[in-house]
Amino acid sequence: MTEVAGAAARGGHVGGDQRERVPRRAWGALAAVLLACFLHQFDLTVISVAVPSLQADLAASPSSVQWLVAGYTLTFAVLLVPAGRLGDAVGRRVLVIAGVVGFTLASLACALAPNEGVLVAARVAQGGSAALLAPQVMPVVMLMFPAARRGAAMGAFAASVALATTSGPLLGGLLVGADLFGLGWRAIFVVNVPVGAAALVLALACLPRAENTGRAADPALNGWRRARIDVFSVALALVGLLLLIAPLVQGRELGWPWWAIVLPVASVPVLAALVPAQRRTLRAGGLPLIAPELFQQRAYLAGAAVNFLVVGGVTAFFLVFVVYLQVPLGRSPAATGLTVAPWALASAVASAAAIPLAGRFGRRMLETGAVLMVAGMVLLLGFVVAQGTALDTAAVVVSLVIVGVGMGMLSPPLYSITLMSMSRQDIGSASGVFSAVGQAGGAFGVATGGTIFYGVVAGGGPDVAPGGWTAAIGWALVHQVVVYVVAVVVLRRCLPAAGSSGPPRAPEPGRSP
Repeated sequence: MTEVAGAAARGGHVGGDQRERVPRRAWGALAAVLLACFLHQFDLTVISVAVPSLQADLAASPSSVQWLVAGYTLTFAVLLVPAGRLGDAVGRRVLVIAGVVGFTLASLACALAPNEGVLVAARVAQGGSAALLAPQVMPVVMLMFPAARRGAAMGAFAASVALATTSGPLLGGLLVGADLFGLGWRAIFVVNVPVGAAALVLALACLPRAENTGRAADPALNGWRRARIDVFSVALALVGLLLLIAPLVQGRELGWPWWAIVLPVASVPVLAALVPAQRRTLRAGGLPLIAPELFQQRAYLAGAAVNFLVVGGVTAFFLVFVVYLQVPLGRSPAATGLTVAPWALASAVASAAAIPLAGRFGRRMLETGAVLMVAGMVLLLGFVVAQGTALDTAAVVVSLVIVGVGMGMLSPPLYSITLMSMSRQDIGSASGVFSAVGQAGGAFGVATGGTIFYGVVAGGGPDVAPGGWTAAIGWALVHQVVVYVVAVVVLRRCLPAAGSSGPPRAPEPGRSP
């Protein structure tokens, strides 16, 4: 890797054999960040299966249930960008270790939570810890793997995400249903402890120290390492997102008071103020929270917009659909997990096939994936309208498999196509911003999808008629269709076609992140 870094820093050509050689330490470092990423992805999906059980145990309100997801994703979204920039400035090791330790401790706090307030606070802490981890995956791939081997590393990343997404609803349902040691829903957080311990051991053993990063060959990185993080922009992003999301989550339960309408409108100028703030920080020699160059790239803007839509749609779907399966349909947590698992399994298979083909088919493959997601949701909506609370499991599985294949063809290749063009000094920021946009979409999706669903059933109390539940999930699925149709339009109209202005060839790696 030293020879590769040296040749890349000099701008020289690296021979084929050197490009193919990947030390064991690089694979160990990748395993560390993928296990850490697994923790995050697992907890995003597992919570949805446990919602009815924990809601009954803690007497949690529908608003608190929405905050279990929205609080996590909002904190995650706000901190992703500074965490990505910190990775650029000081390296990945410290952030990964801190994130793993923080996430594991927050998981224990979730498992021990005596009431809904403590649980929501612990979920917020989980989101903050996860934000330290997530932006480090792509830099590890970019900086520790030669270009010819990045496909294998990205394939491992896609597989870990698919495994976490699959095991979330499935394992979560089994754990809640088994009620091991009387833990009930708390077991879904206890299982994070051994995974976190394994990730910590690998990170300590395999992730290189921040100083051994090859930055001496990169004056831009040397300068950014000395620069200060743009704290003012972090505060602007936090305030802007809170103004946008909080009223959407709380507004329906409070009868939509005036501030629930005014605050989202007020978030627009606050978030817009981030743009000149980044320029001023850059002129002053500081470290901008968001590299201004990111938003001059058409492919990056389009990819981030689609990521916002897809993550928002998927997060909202799992929040409301598992409630529909368990409450009016009477499915157990385990049966619910088995019902929704085909989505993730189909996505895993499609991802493995799609990533190697992303460079060849580009936008066409992404469009096809989005269209399949639309088709699967339309099919499921048709089954819900026709069958109501007598919804057949086979009908759900067929629909979700179609959606899962579409998601596998869309999300991992979109991530790769959008980010692999970034320069070394911007890769952490680009990864953080891309993930932050997606998680902001998740929070927005939970707020809008949850408001639609719980608004129709008036909070989901015991007196809701079966027809009310069917109408609620029907409108929630209409919301899904609209979101994915917009994603198709953005892909077709805004993302450059392959071969026109597709992603440039990624830069050669340095020694380590």
